[in-house]
Amino acid sequence: MIDALQRLQQHLKANPARGRSYEILAFMAEEGLARPDATEKLRFEAKALLTGCGTASEQDMDPKDWVPSVAILRRALHLAQPATRGPRLQLGYQPGGGRGNVSLYWLELASEDASAKASETESEPSTTVLYRRSGNGAIRPSLAARLFLRDGEMRNLSVRGISFLSSILLGSALWLALLGIMLLSLSQREGSLTMGSLITLALTVLGFVFVWREVYAPWFSVIDDCVVKAPHWVSAIKEPSCELEMFRHESYRWTRLVRFSADCPICGSNIELQPGLPDQKLPLVGRCVESPHAHVYSFDRMTLRGAYLGPPMPTSKAS
Repeated sequence: MIDALQRLQQHLKANPARGRSYEILAFMAEEGLARPDATEKLRFEAKALLTGCGTASEQDMDPKDWVPSVAILRRALHLAQPATRGPRLQLGYQPGGGRGNVSLYWLELASEDASAKASETESEPSTTVLYRRSGNGAIRPSLAARLFLRDGEMRNLSVRGISFLSSILLGSALWLALLGIMLLSLSQREGSLTMGSLITLALTVLGFVFVWREVYAPWFSVIDDCVVKAPHWVSAIKEPSCELEMFRHESYRWTRLVRFSADCPICGSNIELQPGLPDQKLPLVGRCVESPHAHVYSFDRMTLRGAYLGPPMPTSKAS
């Protein structure tokens, strides 16, 4: 048991992967080796896994929703144990049910028959994914956006909402007018075009297009698309990428900062929403952070589910 835990720990350190499945496995292996008697099974509740591995903003989540599914955890454990000699680990799971009965997770040695059966089962991962939506206030807005997005959200027709959206409309109009003035001034120059004039024109257009896409365009796109990638200036500097979501609640339309994520059924890493282009036609798709162009899934905001969109996956027969 100790040798298997040490091999798992060494593999995870030598091959770091971004995903809560691997963070949970590393935590379980470390806690198991820290015990005086590491041969005994150490059982973990979902709450203990969340406390030991979750970020500060995730501590308020329901532990059952935070912990990946057993199938994904077992898939990650299978990938974290390359085909080498020696005993292998398997994930034990006891589902909870009823008052006072909680779900339990543990690592234990797998028999040869169980190891072979697990390899066959885990070679064909699920083709669907289940997304999670972050809770209210989980995404910290930047200092500039905090004036309008209190706790990361605002009602569109409130005083703050109207003021902010009016500033976006006014700013975009002034930005387009300024671009027109710049182009007009360049066209009024006397003499033939020079290389310097062409470079100035190209830099001017590129700069205006960049600012339009990063500052103004998402606020117009979210009206029709309901979910778009949030501009970088809206969230705090240390916040990972997040989304803007527009939704209706109690006859009012709201806009909030939110993060949709999932656990990759193929490798156990994190899935984040990213633009679909250039390989997908959908505006937003779920991409695995470790394999963004191969492990790709659709995204349905209402059902929080997605279907596999990537290249054909190899089957156990092909391998």
